[in-house]
Amino acid sequence: MMFAPLASSWFQGEVFLSVQSFRSLLLASGAMVAVLLASAPASDAQTLLDELRTADENHPKLQSKRNSVGSSTEGIGVARSGYLPTVKLTGDSGPEYVDSPTRRTTEGHRYYKGRETAGITVTQKIFDGFSTDAQVDQAKAAKAMAEADLRVARKTVFSEGMSAYVEVLRYHKMIQLARESERKIAEQQNLEDERVQKGSGIAADVLAAKQRLQVAKVRRLAYERDFQVYASIFAQNFGHAPEVSKMSDPPIPATVLPSELESALRAAEDESPMVDSAAFKIESLSEQKRVMEAGYFPTLDLIGKANYENDKNATLGVRRDWSLLLTATWELFSGFKTDSQVAQATFNATAAKDDHLDAMRTVANEVRSAWHKLNNAKESLDLQDNAAILAEEVWEAKKKQRDAGKATVQEVLDEENAIILAQIERTQAYYNIIKHSYELLAGIGRLELPVIEQAATLPPQYPGRMAVPTARDLNRQQSGANSLAAMPVSARKDEAEGVRSRMSDLLRQSDQAAARKGQR
Repeated sequence: MMFAPLASSWFQGEVFLSVQSFRSLLLASGAMVAVLLASAPASDAQTLLDELRTADENHPKLQSKRNSVGSSTEGIGVARSGYLPTVKLTGDSGPEYVDSPTRRTTEGHRYYKGRETAGITVTQKIFDGFSTDAQVDQAKAAKAMAEADLRVARKTVFSEGMSAYVEVLRYHKMIQLARESERKIAEQQNLEDERVQKGSGIAADVLAAKQRLQVAKVRRLAYERDFQVYASIFAQNFGHAPEVSKMSDPPIPATVLPSELESALRAAEDESPMVDSAAFKIESLSEQKRVMEAGYFPTLDLIGKANYENDKNATLGVRRDWSLLLTATWELFSGFKTDSQVAQATFNATAAKDDHLDAMRTVANEVRSAWHKLNNAKESLDLQDNAAILAEEVWEAKKKQRDAGKATVQEVLDEENAIILAQIERTQAYYNIIKHSYELLAGIGRLELPVIEQAATLPPQYPGRMAVPTARDLNRQQSGANSLAAMPVSARKDEAEGVRSRMSDLLRQSDQAAARKGQR
């Protein structure tokens, strides 16, 4: 909101800035960066949606989980094999040597001759205490749990990647604003130095300006540190370093978020992958208990055998036999092994139920936390909007006081720096809205590519008191930037020289006024 009056008063000589300062201020704003990014080729853009698509395809954690899903799918086939018969083919061929007392007594010599045998055994399981049924159900639950774990891993990767993407943009813009603030404080320090050298200033003011400059530098260094931290997290999740010039502010997914907290909690209970994974774990361990309980039952197998023997075991000639038998096996005592296995499975299933309850509480806490953070960020943005407007109004009032001789150039520059500090706080609130919106989306289990694509295509809507962050200033900033860019280079140089001349005149007038005041 400050940019339109700034642009209009600029060319009237009422602002104590150079043309380059004004351009820096424009470039420091988030909306101006969005305008510049919009003109970049689409193929070079690194939108959040593009980065998440790449991460979904290439992130090693997601690749690992997909392989786990494939493994669990094959586990269903392993379990279903219990429904089918098994066929075993045996055979041998080679010399056989037999030397025993009976052989020597009856035949008078030992036996040594080649032998050949072949056999086939077909076994069909008739009843196994429902073990196969339980194993199939357990394998299906294991697959569903693996798919839920894949969604949990995708949520984790997307959440970390989203956070890093937003924080990189946040700190990049805050660094720009901090540098602009630092430049203005340095400019004020130079003015104070000049006043001291001319005998109209106070050395304490110079020291105060230097102190403020150090504080501004420390603030910028903190922003640069945080930028590097999140750039590293960005590279970890997306596989490459961020290129801020190709990045753009993610759309706020307000259209796909629940309108009430209770709706968000119900959605999380129904759709959260963490809750789903815990529920499927209960099912899997319950089926494991059924598998163990199969030890209490007998097993029935239908076994068919056919054998061919030639000169086997010192019996000359060919022998053929076959059989088809119903075989029953029942382990009456196993040393209490089955009891212990069933009890163990029961404890595991009960523990899984507790884990499910804990997962529901954890997800509910995430949703509540993200919901309240988002609402707080909305209110904070409203307040920071008002703070920026008030800072601009104070700056305008201070300019009028300066024109009336009731304020100094330094005081005007102080208020102008206060505008930048207000913009820094506003930037914080704006990116908090984006970040907490996606955190809420992740909490209810909807941080998926189709949902994000839907949020990117639908027109933005901001429930409650959420304000559109940059729409109010976008046209003014863009018109100011376009008018400045449209000026010829020579005209811009002339304008800069004129501003410097006017600034020198103002400083000289300020010194003269101070001298007259001292004489009185």
